[in-house]
Order: sequence, then C-alpha cells, then structure tokens
Amino acid sequence: MRKLVLVIALLVAIPVMLVGCAKSDSAAIKDSINGFVAALNDGDYEKCTDYLVGITTANKAAIAAELGGLEAFVQNIEVTKIEEINVDGSSATAKVTMNVTLAAALGGGSMEQTIDLPLSKVDGKWKFAGDDIIPSTGG
Repeated sequence: MRKLVLVIALLVAIPVMLVGCAKSDSAAIKDSINGFVAALNDGDYEKCTDYLVGITTANKAAIAAELGGLEAFVQNIEVTKIEEINVDGSSATAKVTMNVTLAAALGGGSMEQTIDLPLSKVDGKWKFAGDDIIPSTGG
C-alpha cells in the first residue's frame, strides 16, 4: 500500500514540477524583457547590456553608447503584452507588443509594434539581441 501511495504521489508531483519549471522560465523571460525596457526608459544603458547576448568587457561601453543614441528617436517604450512564450531548452521565443512613443525629432506620436522575440538562456539568464527588441524608426 505504501508503494502505491508513493507512486501516486510521484505521478502527481512530476507534472507539477515540470509546469513549475516552465512557469519559472516564462516569468524569467518576462522579467528580462521588462527589465531591459525599464532600464532603457530610465536611460541606464549599461544595465540594458545585462539583457543582451554577446556583451563582453571589450564591447559593453560601445553598446551602451549606441543604446544612448536611441534617445534621438525613441522617447519611451511600454510593453503592453508578452504572450506565446515557447521554451525549447536554452532557446525561446515570445510575442511582444509594445507602444513606442517617438521622440519630438521624429514628430512625436506613438506606434504599436508586435515582434516575435528570440531569446537565449546564457549563464542561467534569458537574453536577446538588442536589435530584436528596438523598434525600427523607419529611417
């Protein structure tokens, strides 16, 4: 009887643990996307690089400076939806919808943009390429 109870407990626990792992990846992906956008909106471009793949000590300052150049084009980005998160090992995709407020130099205004964002798990953190999330300004 004890063995049967143990088997049933394991059969119930394993799917719950697997769902928990998927949820934690989904939550971590959302945190990475929102963290990058928050740092970008705050002008903390060095922190933005923490969310990007391929950042090294040698290129971190240059990438942060490039991100700072976005101020001429983008005033603010608001993530309105993150959905359809699909995780496959250390790769994932997420459908991200953003409301982008353009800088005055571009006439102001805003636009909604939806992208399919590819992410990679690097050293336990979900990251993406900067040009995958920065909206094109049509220039």
